Amino acid sequence: MTRTRLVLLPNWMGDVVMAEPALRALHERQPEVRMIGAGRAVATGILSTHPAFSELITIRDRGLLGPWSAGRALRRVQADEVLLLRNSARSALVARRCGAPERIGYRRDGRGALLSTAIEAPPKDQPISAVHDYANLIEKAYGTEVSDRRPHLPLSPQQQERAEQLLDGLPRPIIGMVPGASKQMKRWPPEHFGKSADLLHQATGGSIVLLGSPEEAPILAAVSDASDAPIRNLPEHGLSLDTLQGVIANLDVLITNDTGPRHLAIASNTPAISLFGPTDHRWTIIPGARESMLLAEPFLDDDHLADNHPKMCRIDRIPVEDVIWRTLQALDQPN
Repeated sequence: MTRTRLVLLPNWMGDVVMAEPALRALHERQPEVRMIGAGRAVATGILSTHPAFSELITIRDRGLLGPWSAGRALRRVQADEVLLLRNSARSALVARRCGAPERIGYRRDGRGALLSTAIEAPPKDQPISAVHDYANLIEKAYGTEVSDRRPHLPLSPQQQERAEQLLDGLPRPIIGMVPGASKQMKRWPPEHFGKSADLLHQATGGSIVLLGSPEEAPILAAVSDASDAPIRNLPEHGLSLDTLQGVIANLDVLITNDTGPRHLAIASNTPAISLFGPTDHRWTIIPGARESMLLAEPFLDDDHLADNHPKMCRIDRIPVEDVIWRTLQALDQPN
């Protein structure tokens, strides 16, 4: 009888992408296991074309009763095991509620008693990339080596077609910009993006496109207002989560804050210029990435976390000139 593995996927776009190498390695090692992914819409959307999964289920587990209702909904899967790629106690409650006899994850947040296999987690105060965090969990729990740790996300013909429609008529190179982020402190100022758009348009004769969610419309508008360059605001042309990956895969370079689209660029092999303020870049270093990281305080030594030095690591300290230089360098590199 086929074994069924239910995977509780990470909540955030970047974490989903950084978990992909571990999930791919597990599927390649055990292709006979039926793997079902469960998570929020952003997670299931990103992995919608991934060959590791036979099914993806969108769940809602927020709120006081969220873990109980989500776990009950997942009972129909009749999973033999649950792999937790979330580190919260709430996710362990979901796993317990769904009825799987085996529940595998890191021993964190006092949830060890809810797991059947609890793997010792790395210390929270020592920066380790989430790519390695997920890969190490798979290696310790299953004995499966995760040798290729750069994310890869397949692009469907439909995604490619929709991306070409959104970018139709734009002169190359097409330079994408992501001025939004989940927190204000992670956002390079809109006026800096606007000035960069002007200088890059003048230097390359190419096109500038803005990427973001509907909630980030005011930020994107502020970038457009700060620039004289012709800018295509892609959300106004139909950009959505379903089309985001395809668009990023068709860019020549992406200038981005430390946020989800940065990870999609790396998984699509699109060069990324990634801007880091008071969030330590070591949490998200991805091996083999076509990426140039710009740090607000590049001389902070390894014994200190940028997260603990918000004033020293203010993201507005990254000069526009550095972003322009790194972008032009990336455009000069062969594909």
